[in-house]
Amino acid sequence: MRYKLLVPALAAILSAQDRVLTSEGIPNSIFFSADGKTITSQCRDGHIRTWDLSSGKQVKDESVKPGTIQIASDFFAEIDRKNLTARAWDLSSDRKLQLVNGIQISETAVSPDRKSFASSSAKDRSVRLYNMETGQPTKTIDDGIGGASALVFSPDGETLVSANYDNDIRVWKTKSGELVKKVDHLTGAMFAAEYTPDGKQLIMAGLDEIIYIWDAKTFALNRKLEGHGETISALAISPDGRTLVTGGFDVITTRNPVKVAFWDLATGKITKSIRAPHMVANLKFSPDGKWVAMTSGEKEISLISTK
Repeated sequence: MRYKLLVPALAAILSAQDRVLTSEGIPNSIFFSADGKTITSQCRDGHIRTWDLSSGKQVKDESVKPGTIQIASDFFAEIDRKNLTARAWDLSSDRKLQLVNGIQISETAVSPDRKSFASSSAKDRSVRLYNMETGQPTKTIDDGIGGASALVFSPDGETLVSANYDNDIRVWKTKSGELVKKVDHLTGAMFAAEYTPDGKQLIMAGLDEIIYIWDAKTFALNRKLEGHGETISALAISPDGRTLVTGGFDVITTRNPVKVAFWDLATGKITKSIRAPHMVANLKFSPDGKWVAMTSGEKEISLISTK
């Protein structure tokens, strides 16, 4: 499949240099390869598809079992919710990894070195940590009501952060499971979270339309950015740490058009904004920072040029 010309519904949304990758199924996730040459997505029709960025051609189509969760461009887990097990797969070598037992999932995260896997359970209000080399659980940590709305490891893998539907944020040390910080004064759940590339700041956003920027060591609130004007469902930070992109969500219906805003993190100002056709499900920067990939409930991935 090649890059297609912009269809009329998107013509007013994307600019002339932007592109659209078409898909036979609605993409859920977005993962660029480390070299930025391909983009991979798990789609709602039970397939993981990969496209070549330079040509726009689909180069791989992998059928996966129901319950599969893609965790990275070449890494996914098959979740058996009946037996509470997960089997990790390495797509790069088509190799099965460890079987993880006793797993319950509402949200997942994997450490940058892929040695640790975290899963949130709304049922028993906990977050479990697993050693991916052995498949054994290492920690079970008490969490908030409703499970995690966002779950993220720090770049060094030493900290795990969970934002909950009870509007609280909890920060733990991964080795000890010690709760080192709890933020309980927020006015809504956080749906998106990402560390800056240097690991010095954690950025979150969600229901209350506010972007929160915390110091990653002390968890002191550095800044709040306002102006997106909608509930924020997704965010991404550029590889150089200078640009933040946020995607919107209309709380009345996910089918309404919403805003995608580009922020200069130094000034806290919006530099440009575009419209997305529906709720923004995912945003990702390419490794070279030249593209922002977006999914919004259509059979396509929009590639927004940052030039």
